[in-house]
Amino acid sequence: MTRLKLKSSAKRALGIAVVVLLFLSIGLYSFIKIKSEKDYEKTYDYKLSTKGYNENDINLLKENYKDKEINYILEQDKNDIYTNILKDKMFIYNNFYDYLDYYSNNSTLSVREIVEKVNTKTNNAYYENSEQADTSKKELMLVNKYYYLDESYTPENIVSIPTTYAWGNFGDQQVTQSTYDAFLNLWNASHEAGFYLMVNSSYRTFEKQQSVYDEYKKARGTEYADSIAARPGYSEHQTGYSIDIFEKGYSKSNFSETDSYKWLLENAHNYGFILRYPEDKVDITGYDFESWHFRYVGVEAATYIYENNITFDEYYAYFVK
Repeated sequence: MTRLKLKSSAKRALGIAVVVLLFLSIGLYSFIKIKSEKDYEKTYDYKLSTKGYNENDINLLKENYKDKEINYILEQDKNDIYTNILKDKMFIYNNFYDYLDYYSNNSTLSVREIVEKVNTKTNNAYYENSEQADTSKKELMLVNKYYYLDESYTPENIVSIPTTYAWGNFGDQQVTQSTYDAFLNLWNASHEAGFYLMVNSSYRTFEKQQSVYDEYKKARGTEYADSIAARPGYSEHQTGYSIDIFEKGYSKSNFSETDSYKWLLENAHNYGFILRYPEDKVDITGYDFESWHFRYVGVEAATYIYENNITFDEYYAYFVK
């Protein structure tokens, strides 16, 4: 009897222990579950999902933004602009708040327009917030209505273009050695194609550009002068990497109608040159269409600009600066 009682007591104790363990397990599971849920509610995944962002959007935001930007987004109503600007191939992280600021006043513009405007500083008025050009970039230096050259700047390795390839007297037309070498290759290729290209304008000093600008300003006012010529210090011609090209027998008024111009559009990048002021990019370059103005930037940059139909201003912002 005693043995039976002991066995019964042992079974009862074991049963109680099992029940206690079961309750403890349930309690522990509930605790872990509640804690996990609480922890999850602290994550960006949860917080962004409550704002209405889907899983793909959330992953995109987390992969590309830091805590500061994500917390800013969480403070705002859901807006596709935060993900859409990330999908633009020219998105620059440091411009995040500038994109949003420009978008807030220009919400009808496309994301592409917003990104290119901010990247190229053309969301500002011309000659506003300008900064000194980084001449150490050499053929990739940017000089426009936001980046200027010092009055004393003179490019290194300037050489004169022989009159075989340029109008005027020997010494009138000058460019950097690298630009000249590339131009010779371009000229030979174009000549084989049946064209005879001539350089009409090239390197200009600060003082020369002052004279050119003042002539336009005197003739038709500041607004016209700014649309067609750079202010002194803001001209690409001062870099020594820019040339104005025509074919013999043609001028500014009809060069865009020539076969030689069409040939340049399709082939100049192979020799490191780009059409600097395209017809469909006036709002980015700040200049009216100039079919004759070509800029040496090197084959790699010129090819990318050509293949992606962007301006040098955009290329500089994304790849150089």
